[in-house]
Order: sequence, then structure tokens, then C-alpha cells
Amino acid sequence: MGDIRPISHCDQREPAPGSDICSRALLLWPRLDRRKLARARGDADRVARIVGRRTSLPHEAIVKLLEGRSQS
Repeated sequence: MGDIRPISHCDQREPAPGSDICSRALLLWPRLDRRKLARARGDADRVARIVGRRTSLPHEAIVKLLEGRSQS
């Protein structure tokens, strides 16, 4: 397994696709597991499922919070 390293979009120094979503999730729910967030690879739907275990907000509301969209 010499040079194989795990991909972690939430822990990289450079902005990665979905890093805004990981950052928002950690700002709103600071005790989230970073490894689980990294496995979600910045996908708002997958991150919302992780967050959904910690809050009573509906799935759609969590996705909107993560993507920064306002309700219209």
C-alpha cells in the first residue's frame, strides 16, 4: 500500500470541490465527524444525511443551509 493516501476534501489546504459545504457543515454543527464528511466528498445530499442524525431539521432545509440558498 506504499503511496496510497486517503482523499479528504474537508481537510485539504487548497479549496476542493465541495469544501464550502464541508466548511458550512462544520460551522453550523462543529462536532461532526470529519472522516464522515470527507467520505461525503462535498455532496450536499450526503452531508445532509450525516447532519440529519444530529438535528430535527428536515432534509431539504439542511441542504439549503449547506448550499447557502435562501428559501423562496
